[in-house]
Amino acid sequence: MRRLPILGLATLLAAGAPALAGDVPFAAPPAPMPGEPSAYLAPLAEIMGKIQLRHMKLWEAIKHRNWGLVDYELDRTGDSFANAVILYRNIPVEFIASAGKPLSDMQKAAKGRDGAQLERGYAELTAACNNCHQAAGVGFISIKTPASSPFNDQDFSQKEK
Repeated sequence: MRRLPILGLATLLAAGAPALAGDVPFAAPPAPMPGEPSAYLAPLAEIMGKIQLRHMKLWEAIKHRNWGLVDYELDRTGDSFANAVILYRNIPVEFIASAGKPLSDMQKAAKGRDGAQLERGYAELTAACNNCHQAAGVGFISIKTPASSPFNDQDFSQKEK
């Protein structure tokens, strides 16, 4: 069997991206501003994939009460949501706000070392993700609390020194 070269695969995927973006209302990139140089724009799916990975790591950090990692993953998750909002302005603000509140509540809970509140916030964040996916017409992307960790190369019990 002949393999498609990496460059060919990347070109094929890039060519199909605009068609896929039309199926997901929030995934349409903003129109470039006149006179702005064109630059690489991370597809919304790529940003969301990063958020999904952080969502899983965040759960492991919460389970192991690794407060430093909880803070780190919350900050990075917030950064990724901010990037999505900045780059994809057609995401309704109410969906971003619904994700922002649990993130903020979880940051407070982490500062207070309140594991139970962190777990409640995590469930609220997960629900906010799924509500947004439903509204975007991609409800088949359903997020849940991980049953196991795909990160078997990371020691989540390792605490800050």
